[in-house]
Amino acid sequence: MRDFDIRKLLRDTTLKKFIVDSDSKIVDELNIPITKSRIDIAVLNGHLHGYEIKSSRDNLIRLPHQIEGYSKVFDYLTVVTENKHHEKILKMLPEWVGLQVCVETSVGFRIETIRKPYINKNKEGFFLAKLLWREEIENILKSQEISFRKKDTVWKLSELLGCKIPTRKLSKIVRETLKKRVDWKLKEYYA
Repeated sequence: MRDFDIRKLLRDTTLKKFIVDSDSKIVDELNIPITKSRIDIAVLNGHLHGYEIKSSRDNLIRLPHQIEGYSKVFDYLTVVTENKHHEKILKMLPEWVGLQVCVETSVGFRIETIRKPYINKNKEGFFLAKLLWREEIENILKSQEISFRKKDTVWKLSELLGCKIPTRKLSKIVRETLKKRVDWKLKEYYA
């Protein structure tokens, strides 16, 4: 299978309920600033759940670095792969990360859960804040009555958000902000 095929299978099965849910948003290729990672699919609803696809054509060299970056922002993470990689990947994954495998049957492919994901307790406020655009960060700082200087860099504003708002609360604010966002690809939000 190709990445495209796995992505389509995910959308037709696991993600189908989120696609039709008005309280959920699915984002393809979400950049995780600073970590130089990009998750294949992010589901935004009451949690931030990332899905990383590793087809049999992929190598696994970058996966440990990607997981390290994803652990800074995602509540849940699932790696979706094929039989070729699933045992190697399982050995690489922290216990909180889930694993799904695309399995061929007589009627096509299906997704089998090898391990379900658990809540990630290692998120970091600064990295959550870096998911936002400058104007979004400023709006949150104002709404939380946190003073800042207009000339501060996005980096400095992100540090301020990460320090002043508890991670759990900030995670909820970031999810809600991202769900309302339009024109995702029109702005650079990872500066």
